[in-house]
Amino acid sequence: MDMNVIADVAKAPRPAHRLYRPRDPRVALGLAVSHLMTRPAFARLRFGEWSRILTGQINRKHYRFVLDEKDRVVGFLGWALATKKTADAWVEGRADFSHDDAKDGPCIIFNAWTANTPQINRFVLDAARQAMVGKETAYFKRLYTDGRTRPVRIKINEFVAGHISVEGEARKMVA
Repeated sequence: MDMNVIADVAKAPRPAHRLYRPRDPRVALGLAVSHLMTRPAFARLRFGEWSRILTGQINRKHYRFVLDEKDRVVGFLGWALATKKTADAWVEGRADFSHDDAKDGPCIIFNAWTANTPQINRFVLDAARQAMVGKETAYFKRLYTDGRTRPVRIKINEFVAGHISVEGEARKMVA
């Protein structure tokens, strides 16, 4: 291969933002903890409970980071796949779910979503839409700064795949 081509590729600027999932789950866990511990909604959670959630997401590969051009984490998305019964119980605060309950099902539960800016939120939204393809309902809890929580359920239809932006396709995950 021409060494000038290799040198040009090495000099190519990084995109301003990109989706990322590390190959090594230990790296992923470290990045997730470092990023989420600075967010008040996540920093208030009990360590054991939150460690179990993150470890499950990472082991199932149900997560994505958004990195900036300097490889800093600027967004995160984590989810679980579950049955309707499990998702309803979780969103209503009646029960948590186990790792085995979160591997597959017609529902997707988003239980970690951060974005440093509205622009970065678009990347997180693109990752969420990709994860939702083929699912029936999305669940999440809207957390407010005053401590209130609102359960949310959104029906997913065939238009979700069409809403994955053209830009989003260009930002496909970098592993």
